[in-house]
Amino acid sequence: MTHDQISAFFTVATEGSFTAASARLHKSQPAISKLVRNLEHELGLALFDRTAYRATLTDGGRLFLERASALIESTAALRSFAAELAGKVEPVVRIAVDAVAPLDRILEVLRATQARYSAVRIELRTERLAGALEALDDEGADLAIAARLGTRVRALEARRFASVRIVPVAHRSHPLARAGKPIPPALLRRHAQIVLRDSAHGETVSLNVLSGGLRWSVTDVAAKKQIIAAGMGWGGLPEHVVAPELAKGSFVRLEVPEFEADTLELFVFRRADRARGVVQTALWRGLTKRR
Repeated sequence: MTHDQISAFFTVATEGSFTAASARLHKSQPAISKLVRNLEHELGLALFDRTAYRATLTDGGRLFLERASALIESTAALRSFAAELAGKVEPVVRIAVDAVAPLDRILEVLRATQARYSAVRIELRTERLAGALEALDDEGADLAIAARLGTRVRALEARRFASVRIVPVAHRSHPLARAGKPIPPALLRRHAQIVLRDSAHGETVSLNVLSGGLRWSVTDVAAKKQIIAAGMGWGGLPEHVVAPELAKGSFVRLEVPEFEADTLELFVFRRADRARGVVQTALWRGLTKRR
């Protein structure tokens, strides 16, 4: 029984198919199939039922997966520990951040990391909704700061990062700003709601999007805020983003009972089944440090 065999079995089980496991491990599908079959032969146990269109875990396979998952995570942790002992510094660390996340705290950690590891290139990408976790899933990011919306990634390690209040607002010149509280649902739907488009490529998720109403989609928070400031629509924005406008009175807070959530809990995520270097570990510690 080899690590490659267990890794192939684990990836097929968690990705849902031999084809997906092939793409994940960058091996041919026949090679993945051979690794799994050799493992089954050595164990004397059928791990997958192949009678249907898509292979599914047998009862024994499900139990074996529990132990295999622990082994994969332990191996990744051991590799990470060895990398730290060796002082291995990665050339690049990639972070995917939800568009609503407050950047001040993130930049504080990045500044400290830059001072300590000046040669490391940091790639910071902004995503919407499920996009940050998808980047972590498809190896486009080493760390992600996001909500748990649409979480499909297995073997995730998460630590709380921050709470972000989502405030429905309109410019003071907009008709909804003078409509009273709460605003009648029919009136809300007659005016354009400005919403962030999910940047995930798979199954998309939405947050606080009213069904049946007029809707405009944008790809970033800055554009959404600018459209609302122009009096062309209304929508939910992070409180830290609109605090100056609310204080000046140029934006008016709306009362929208149909909003699903007025607070978004953000977490720092990393894959528990991947090895980590010194810089990524330092960033994780900085971002998850309690305040």
